[in-house]
Amino acid sequence: ENKMKKALVALTVLFMIRGFWATSVMAIDYPTKPITIIIPWGAGGMSTLSTRMLGEKMKSILGQPVVFINKPGASGIIGLNAVKKSKPDGYTLASGALTLGLTAPYFFETDRFDVDDFDYIGSYMPQERVLFTTLDKPYKTWPEFIAYSKKNPGKVSVGSGGAQWALEVMKSIAKKEGIKWKYVMFKSGGAASSAILGGHVDVCETGTGTPAYQSARQNKLRILVDLGAETVPFFPQVKNLKNYGYRFTTALEYGMALPKGVSEEIRAKLESALKTAMQDKELMAKMGKTGFTPRFVTGYGYRNIAIGAINDTPALQQFVKDVKRSEEH
Repeated sequence: ENKMKKALVALTVLFMIRGFWATSVMAIDYPTKPITIIIPWGAGGMSTLSTRMLGEKMKSILGQPVVFINKPGASGIIGLNAVKKSKPDGYTLASGALTLGLTAPYFFETDRFDVDDFDYIGSYMPQERVLFTTLDKPYKTWPEFIAYSKKNPGKVSVGSGGAQWALEVMKSIAKKEGIKWKYVMFKSGGAASSAILGGHVDVCETGTGTPAYQSARQNKLRILVDLGAETVPFFPQVKNLKNYGYRFTTALEYGMALPKGVSEEIRAKLESALKTAMQDKELMAKMGKTGFTPRFVTGYGYRNIAIGAINDTPALQQFVKDVKRSEEH
């Protein structure tokens, strides 16, 4: 009996060693082929630009090629669904303003994401959303723009660079101020920048770092307001919506995520690669000059940020529903 017990103990220890060895080998062997990063917005936007900056650095850290694929549509829903349905082997991940995509189904009245549909690699930056206009417009400040919109109901067009939450915030402002705007959604901050620079819309929101933002830095466009609650890089004088007393604001949290079910060893290795990339001083300086505000947050931290974004959505959703009702009557 004692011999049998000893044999069972030895066998258990052997299995434990083998399990540990297998886990270690798997972690060491990953990745062994190219990694695909799906960007749920169109080319030319800040999700694409920031992802490519970090992805190129992560490629050298991980030792495998990185393939970038844009899957725009429905404010990030299409791309996120593609990642959600992909094989959970660590070779397909999402990157960009993922909190935007996670909250978008509330406004499109489609199937909603659960925060645990994904495993989070980490966040790499927050981003303020900024409202731009051309220099030839009669309004030079936010209060002047509001006054002009009230005097010209239904005539002012408001564009968005693929950020549904930001557009919904504009709708909440319209409700509060008794204004009627025309809304235009673009697939990315790049497309929105082209629209405002070409004068195809009267005002347009995009994130910091976009071509519109760079044009404002060159005094070719005017910033009317920061749609967030913080400060716009290089424009400390610009007031935000909190300064003006509005209830809702918008800011995006950029990061990377995997489909649910990827092993913790692989997730942790990708998190480590992202963190290492963000310790590169040259890359961080380049992102800063672009107008980004790089800041590493762990996968666990990014999951909590995503939970916060999803929890904040129903109040804005209800407010905007009230807007729709008021427009119908």
